Amino acid sequence: MNAGAKHPAVILFSHGSTLCGSSDTIYAHAAALRSLGPWCCVEVGFLNYSQPRFAETVATVVKQGAVQIVVVPYFLVAGKFVREDLQREMESVRSQYPHVEFWVAEPIGYHPALADVVLELCSAALPPHRWRDELVRVAARCEARPECPLYGHPPCKAQPSAPAGETCV
Repeated sequence: MNAGAKHPAVILFSHGSTLCGSSDTIYAHAAALRSLGPWCCVEVGFLNYSQPRFAETVATVVKQGAVQIVVVPYFLVAGKFVREDLQREMESVRSQYPHVEFWVAEPIGYHPALADVVLELCSAALPPHRWRDELVRVAARCEARPECPLYGHPPCKAQPSAPAGETCV
């Protein structure tokens, strides 16, 4: 990257999900990066299902003045979404923003610090009667979206008759 340039923007790129509330974690990581790094901005962009889509996020950071963008694939490995889908998305935005320099980081993959995280997760493992706790948490952000796998079913409070866009709280 150009050492004399303003700090780049960072875009965390993820697949997206139909499950309401599932993007909370990636947004929490983006907020942590904003507070820790010298980036001009840190945003999230999705390939499918969730909003905003990757191209919309690129447009947002360019409007904020980004001339360099580091795209971080929010995946453990460089599978199809990284090798093919992200590359297709990158080709599209590069042609729209020829004045912007794009860099793509490696996916999360292996890092020695992740072993500590895995050990911490092991120590907080839940017994079977608690396995649905995460579903209850995401259901708290339930929207009337038929594509969500919880829509109209417990613990989601959204009902199929609810008007589109109504949020269950």
